[in-house]
Amino acid sequence: MKKKMMRAAVLKERGRLEIAEIPTPIPGPGELLLRVRACGVCGSDVPRVFGGVAYHYPLVPGHEFSGVVEAAGDEASGKWVGKRVTVFPLIPCRACPWCESGRYELCDNYGYLGSRQNGAFAEYVVVPSSNVVPLPDELSYELGALTEPAAVAYHALQRAQVRAGERVIVFGLGPVGILFGIWAHLAGARFLVGIDVDRDKFLLAEKMGFRYTIYPEEIGNTIFADSYESMHGFDLAVEASGNGEALKGALESAAKTGRVMLLGNQEKDVTLLPNHFSLILRKELKVLGTWNSTFSRVSSDWIGALEAQKNGQVNLEPLLSHTLALEELPHTLEKMKNKAFSYTKVIIVF
Repeated sequence: MKKKMMRAAVLKERGRLEIAEIPTPIPGPGELLLRVRACGVCGSDVPRVFGGVAYHYPLVPGHEFSGVVEAAGDEASGKWVGKRVTVFPLIPCRACPWCESGRYELCDNYGYLGSRQNGAFAEYVVVPSSNVVPLPDELSYELGALTEPAAVAYHALQRAQVRAGERVIVFGLGPVGILFGIWAHLAGARFLVGIDVDRDKFLLAEKMGFRYTIYPEEIGNTIFADSYESMHGFDLAVEASGNGEALKGALESAAKTGRVMLLGNQEKDVTLLPNHFSLILRKELKVLGTWNSTFSRVSSDWIGALEAQKNGQVNLEPLLSHTLALEELPHTLEKMKNKAFSYTKVIIVF
């Protein structure tokens, strides 16, 4: 029997992403075949394609996605057929101590759709039935694809324990940085500041709740400086850019006994000088790390992120800056690598 084929963006080797016809995957027991309707392009996909950090070749990247379940690998999973869903991309081993306690994001032996196995830069993808969550009818497939980064930022908010009235500064106004600001604003942060080197991001950030948006060099002047000096620093400083200088800026801007949240993936070596360690020690800072999100169909960062949108508490639609067809992806990723255009969230639509 002739195999059914599908279109996919296949990473053949470092820097070579090609649109190709490959066999449509077949779901096994406990798995679902998902017809992908939207898939976000994550900032991590750029180094994955061009930086030689892929776990293997060939690989179909893509881990921020939503779609419709078309088939199930067994009768028990059949209840999902026809359902609109989004998908938690981390596949836990369910055997390590962290999985046994329900902390799947800390799994010792996890798989991952779009990095450790084929993901959703394709018309179809096979996913574990235990990893899907219903997509509310009120939300588009594009917003469904935004759930993964929204949940990551929501998880960072829980880790940072943002409280009403706190002063928060976010270094890096990419999708996760702005999403964190949205959740912090919703939690009651009264003085929310965004720092970025790209002024094109400022208008959107301010629309989504940031009180000030400034260049790093402007932290010592403008109207913001007077407020900053009177505050003696921020209760929470968030590094969401993956830039070493921004990390140092976060340490410098945190108030005494404040918190520093490390949210961005550092792609280069970072050297902290003795004075930076002195800031941590003498200001008695609490440094927190985060990288993923909690997942459950009952109560999790994913449910929190979806419910906030469904209930009208937040509108994440303005973050969807660009939509494109699968065939446009290789060229668009090249432009993203070269910083040839300003964007917030790029979504592939099928």
